Amino acid sequence: MSGPRTLAIVNPVAGKGAGAKLTRRIASDLATAGISADVVTTPAAGEAARLASAAVEDGYERVIAVGGDGTANEVANGLVNTQVALALYPIGAGNDFARALGYPRRRRQLARFLAQARARRIDVGEVNGRIFLNAAGVGIDGHVAERVIATSRVIGSALGYLVGSLVSIATYEPRQMRIRIGDTTRQGRHLVVVAANGTHFGNGMRVAPDAKLDDGMLDVIVAGDLGKWASILALAKIYRGTHVDGRTIVSYRAAAVDVELDQELPMEVDGEAMRTRELHVRIRPQALTVLAR
Repeated sequence: MSGPRTLAIVNPVAGKGAGAKLTRRIASDLATAGISADVVTTPAAGEAARLASAAVEDGYERVIAVGGDGTANEVANGLVNTQVALALYPIGAGNDFARALGYPRRRRQLARFLAQARARRIDVGEVNGRIFLNAAGVGIDGHVAERVIATSRVIGSALGYLVGSLVSIATYEPRQMRIRIGDTTRQGRHLVVVAANGTHFGNGMRVAPDAKLDDGMLDVIVAGDLGKWASILALAKIYRGTHVDGRTIVSYRAAAVDVELDQELPMEVDGEAMRTRELHVRIRPQALTVLAR
């Protein structure tokens, strides 16, 4: 076999342990499609970025992130602003970035897809110094991300996002935020602010249906002081991408957004939960090479 020098970085805990099983056979699975790849596993959370950065230094031309959106995010943080291409082998809970790039849902089709995929240059977002691929936000989406881990272990990933969202709607209240989007400033109680680079998050929610990965802009979705019933209706509509009504939920296109908070709140970055008192989000145009349809 010949072709670009390739490294597969496997998250062994992704897919409820599917990554650990794949570690033993992914090289042979890829070989059936003519792809020769070296394989390493992530020793701990956050290590995929270091491994990807080392792969760049070692002369690899492609790095396959074997895991979910969180793994893809970490690997992208090690490849941004290089010519090394990010490829995906999606086995995680959401796989929303893989969906945006046209990857097949069936695992047995992935090796052939990767053999035929083309390289394209896309934008990435940056929030508080960290790269993201799909979306970063603060408010109820961070609250959901904190709860999805526990619920997904019990009822699975698809229902985990839905149940996590319903629980958050029942328990989370809109919070005071000061939001700057270009020349626009909003201040008051808001349910959520999401800066989207891709179209989907939360395992199939079409948060920004008109977003494009290579247009040099973020799609910023802002939900105001929504009550419980309005939030439930918005949740039902977000799977169809019809939640933006121009009144209580509005959309902006911008290269930057800043959010100041009165207190520390949950935020999410490509589905990973953390907490912050402020968000500084920027678009980094054409900063990453990916393999896509």
